[in-house]
Amino acid sequence: MTTATTTELDVLGALLAFDFIGFAQKSAALDPAGPEYGRAVGAAFGIAARRRFPQGATPEEIRAYVAEFLGSLEAGAEDFDPAALEDLFAVGLHGAAAADGERPAPEPTMQAHLVLSLRMARELGLGPDEQRELLDEAARATAA
Repeated sequence: MTTATTTELDVLGALLAFDFIGFAQKSAALDPAGPEYGRAVGAAFGIAARRRFPQGATPEEIRAYVAEFLGSLEAGAEDFDPAALEDLFAVGLHGAAAADGERPAPEPTMQAHLVLSLRMARELGLGPDEQRELLDEAARATAA
């Protein structure tokens, strides 16, 4: 496992634990220009999405989930493009490429993966042990 992978999963772990000081400190060590930036958190997001939607989800179900998510935000919804979030779910759930074939910008993608992973972990009721399992599974997926 690379240092970048460990750092990313530490950032997500701190967020899931509501350790906001640890989250801020660990986030400072991330390198958005790094070639692996976002890969580990993206893997964790995909795992969480497949657990949240174990039977998969239609584009309409994803659209409704994204709309509900954006509507639930007290602030910051304008920072997220609904179509981009829907594409992230398509990739996370099905491994499909983005609808327009373009690779999304790394920083907004990382932010979306983090926030959506936190939301799904809460919806799934993941406690500390299940959160660690999610992070461990993401580490294995990233190493593969």
